[in-house]
Amino acid sequence: LLGLQWFAPLGIEVTGVDHIGEANWEEQLARDFQEVFDGTLGKYRGPPISFSLNPNVPPIRLKPRRVPYALRPKIDEQIDKLIKQGVLEPIDHARWETPIVTPIKPDGSVRISGDYKATLNCALQQSAYPIPVVQHLLHSLETAEAQTIVTHQGAFRCKRLQFGVSVAPGIFQSLMERLLQEIKGVVPYFDDVLVSATNQKELEGRLSDHKPLLGILAGNRATPNILSPRMTRWSEFLAAYSYRLTHRPGKTITHTDALSRTPLPDLDTDPAPTTATLSIETLPDLPITASDIARETNKDKRLARVLHWVEKGWPEKDDDETFRTFRNRQTELSLQKGCLLWGDWVVIPEKLQGKVLELLHEGHPGIVRTKALARSYAWWPGMDKRIEAWVAACNRCQETRPSPPAAPILEWETPRGPWSRIHIDFAGPTKGHTFLIMVDAYSNWLEVSSMRTTTTEAVTKELSKLFATHGLPDIIVSDNGPQFTSLEFEKFLAEWGIRHALTAPAHPAANGRAERMVQFTKKNIQKMRKLRSPLDRL
Repeated sequence: LLGLQWFAPLGIEVTGVDHIGEANWEEQLARDFQEVFDGTLGKYRGPPISFSLNPNVPPIRLKPRRVPYALRPKIDEQIDKLIKQGVLEPIDHARWETPIVTPIKPDGSVRISGDYKATLNCALQQSAYPIPVVQHLLHSLETAEAQTIVTHQGAFRCKRLQFGVSVAPGIFQSLMERLLQEIKGVVPYFDDVLVSATNQKELEGRLSDHKPLLGILAGNRATPNILSPRMTRWSEFLAAYSYRLTHRPGKTITHTDALSRTPLPDLDTDPAPTTATLSIETLPDLPITASDIARETNKDKRLARVLHWVEKGWPEKDDDETFRTFRNRQTELSLQKGCLLWGDWVVIPEKLQGKVLELLHEGHPGIVRTKALARSYAWWPGMDKRIEAWVAACNRCQETRPSPPAAPILEWETPRGPWSRIHIDFAGPTKGHTFLIMVDAYSNWLEVSSMRTTTTEAVTKELSKLFATHGLPDIIVSDNGPQFTSLEFEKFLAEWGIRHALTAPAHPAANGRAERMVQFTKKNIQKMRKLRSPLDRL
């Protein structure tokens, strides 16, 4: 313990308390400066901002990234808002096109910013002075075009200095210093304004370091499409700086590693609420709630270990193949109210996967539609294969699914000459008569014989008469009628050296030439209905 005599040597001052006031002066401050706190977007009225680009770097255009269906309404709303505020302007074509990242704010809304690490920042020329020395000056319109972002709605030209541009902090810092340099006790620090006072709040933070961060936060690489909310904010914030990230094993930085594994509950504001979890909690009478998912996740042995690793840190080595899928996504996993999240998707424990599939397939959508619905809200290892098996096993879907497309019909080869290949079939009974139709495939010559019976003996008798008139064919084509598949008929053709070709069952089109002649014969018989002896004309 130190006595009062030590205060002076240690430079400790004791001041009296003359007045006790309440700290709720924010309302009075907001009333005095309403134009600052009205919620609208302000505008800088100083000299125009320009970029210094390296003329040797060609413009870079990247494709837009996919966004989850659940986030599209919020992203569309934010884009419309920025267009109304004059921040964005639709553009048909731009030399520079940068994809966007959409980190989720604590209130559930999204923030749109360009991932300039892989595009514009590669061409910006840095300067030691906060305001860059302009060597290749762009006009204001060209500067806006260089910041063009590309989304699922198309390309938009940014008319304001964007977050993530590497020279933006220096430009902003210089402007803030010029604006506030005459005010005593006020120090601008990027987008914060520090006001000195006799009391100082203690700021505590947490730092975590791991090898995967080297690839994610590399200054010249694009931000991954799927990333945890915390990693997305880190990547977005660090995009404006030139830095070098070095990995050190946890055993060499035990003090920071210990702090990162024992966070203070009241300061843990990460990660931000996600759309997937909020949508589950706000719908009425839900069969599955966030608390159900959290409870079953803790009961699931595999997910419980993953939860522990996400919260406390991943082990250096783990050869268990069961966790390979999660280990490959460790930088994209986060926690929210006891639920495990992969990016914006809720990881469903094994016990609830069947219930989730039942809900997704409630309206009996197809495999593609069911996968699209699932990918908007949930994920688990092997989800696509499970959905395919689930839809394939649905009886109602199989009963109502359209028939598969018919196989293309192979055309017959052109006969070598007349009466080389003939097609035969029966027509009728029509008006009490049955006819044997015989047509030549080369000349379409038609022969029609009236049949009292349709036995094999009667058919071979008519064919013998026909062969006596026109000669023997090389091949006879027929359907699978009992007269044409009997042993007696096959023996008859074998004696004459004629090859027999049968068409596929239930595919009459294969014997289409004879089928067309059957219809032709029936139609003409109907036309001759008024004649006294219509059949004599045959």
